[in-house]
Amino acid sequence: MIAQVTLALLYSLLAPPPPAPVPDPAVLARALAELPTRPSVTEVQEAALRRATLSPKTTRNWLRRARAAAILPGITGEYGLRSDQGWQLDQAVGDGDELSQDLGAGRVIQLRASWDLDRLIFNADELRAARASLDLAELRERLLVRVTQLYFERQQLLLEIASLPARDGHEAISRHVRLAEVEAVLTGLTGLRLPRAAPARPPP
Repeated sequence: MIAQVTLALLYSLLAPPPPAPVPDPAVLARALAELPTRPSVTEVQEAALRRATLSPKTTRNWLRRARAAAILPGITGEYGLRSDQGWQLDQAVGDGDELSQDLGAGRVIQLRASWDLDRLIFNADELRAARASLDLAELRERLLVRVTQLYFERQQLLLEIASLPARDGHEAISRHVRLAEVEAVLTGLTGLRLPRAAPARPPP
């Protein structure tokens, strides 16, 4: 009896796994037709870039501002109060001498404009903007790859749920939990609402 149990256990461990179920072609076709078309993968990618402020326009604006900064002058200003004091002695023949005091006060405002003409030839700010642009391009590429993978994984899960029966309850639960996780991450990255497809019905 023990030998039979042992043989059965070994057979179950060494036997090849059962073949994966194949979806009914009609059900699969209907599931494909009922997949949500909005948002598209392009809309998802663009929304992710906007939400992360990683649009290529951002880096182009940085470079333009760095070049414009070399043309604009540096402005400095000064504001002060001035107080003057003077004495005047008037002497006239036949009259007594007269000593008078002159007091004066005023405000002084000075503005200065200066240009660094060497920055028109070489501006270190442009190098910093270019390095930041390369860093953002790398982040942008990783984000696009991530949201694209999640988008098509969601499509696959929707098709599996709609057209392919799960082997057991654990697999069915795993599909739905993974789908909810993928949609939550996509919504967080893009801010978009992700509609669900209507469940495919078996053919009559």
